[in-house]
Amino acid sequence: MTELALVGGMFLVALLAAFVPLFSIELALIVSAAAGTSIALLLAQVAAAAAGQMIGKSCFFLGGRTAFTWCECREKHHSLRPGARLLGFVSRATRRRHVAAATVFVSATTGMPPFALVSALAGGWRLRLSSFFVMGFAGKAARFAGVLLVPGAIAAFHA
Repeated sequence: MTELALVGGMFLVALLAAFVPLFSIELALIVSAAAGTSIALLLAQVAAAAAGQMIGKSCFFLGGRTAFTWCECREKHHSLRPGARLLGFVSRATRRRHVAAATVFVSATTGMPPFALVSALAGGWRLRLSSFFVMGFAGKAARFAGVLLVPGAIAAFHA
């Protein structure tokens, strides 16, 4: 029962961290690993954290999709407006969905460019929600697993 509570708690912290960047899901995972939990529980927490982050960032994705649709309708006849350059960038990226999916994965893994920004842009790029979720989940899970494994590997190397 306590394992389920830990996994559920990690999911909720990750969901909150998706919207409020003051909460660090990486720090929560490191504290959980330092508490001496089993590897199976850590992997479940990584999956729960990645799922929580992606559910939260999907809201950014859907918001970006509707915002760029609204901007396209509004800016159609005014190409010299300030948002025209951004709309041009979004429309060029829309034609290359494989590049957009790779950008989502790289951003989710490295954090550069910021994943919240890429999430909103991916909605404007007309990327499928399923592609966004899968690529983002894979990137976030790799990032969180790396956060947990690197300190352990360094400690084992120095021992």
